[in-house]
Amino acid sequence: MGVTQVPKAYLGMWRRRLLEQAETIDTTTTVFMIQTEQYHADIRIPANRPNFSDINRLEDCNSEQLNWLATQQGFTGITQINGNVSQWLRDHDFQPFNHQRDIGEMVFESDDVLVETGVDVEYLEIWDRVPDSHLNLTVSHITGENRHKIKVPARLFTTNKTFAYVRPRNVQLPIAKNMIEAIEHFDPSTETLFDWLDFEISFGEILGPQHGVITLSTVPFKEGNEIVFS
Repeated sequence: MGVTQVPKAYLGMWRRRLLEQAETIDTTTTVFMIQTEQYHADIRIPANRPNFSDINRLEDCNSEQLNWLATQQGFTGITQINGNVSQWLRDHDFQPFNHQRDIGEMVFESDDVLVETGVDVEYLEIWDRVPDSHLNLTVSHITGENRHKIKVPARLFTTNKTFAYVRPRNVQLPIAKNMIEAIEHFDPSTETLFDWLDFEISFGEILGPQHGVITLSTVPFKEGNEIVFS
C-alpha cells in the first residue's frame, strides 16, 4: 500500500452514523474523522460520559471518571488508499498498540455517504460527510503543551467551519488490547495513569482566522474553552 495521496472523494470531515460489529450495533458513540490529502484525525467519545462539570484537570478526577476516560478512542496519522482499500497508519493513538491493522474496504453509496467494511476484523461502518467540509481543508504541524508544561509535537486540522487539534501524550503505552486491559494488567501508579490519559484530541467550531471553541474533546473539561491556532 504505497499510495499516500488521498483521492478528493474522501476529503473533508465525516461523522459515523453506524457501527455493526459481531452482535452489537452502535449508534450512540460520537465519532468524527477529518481526512486531508495525507493525514487524518479521528475522535470517538462513548455516550455514557460521567459529569465533568466540576473538573479542571486530570488530578481532580475520581476513579470512575478516570476509568471512563480510558475507554475513549482517537488517533492521527497518514492514510493510504489503494483502489477501494484504505489503511489508517496511526502514529499517535489514544489507545495502546495491539498489533491490529486499521484497514477497510470503502464503497461510496453517494458522494457524501461512505460504507466501510473491515478487512482484518469483521465490522461495518457508515459515514456521512459534513456539508462543505472539503473546503479550506488544511493540516499544520504545530507545538502543543502537555500537563507537565512540556512542549510536544501536535497537529491542527481545519475544514470550512471546523477544526481538530491533536496533542499526543509524551509517554509510551504498554502493548495491550486496550487501555482498560493495560490498567488492569500493569496497575500503573496514579501519576503514570495521568500521563497515559494526557492525550488531547479536540474538535470544535472555527470562530475566526486564528481561534475556535472546543465542542468535543478527550479532555472533557476543555469543552467550551476557546483555543488559539498557533
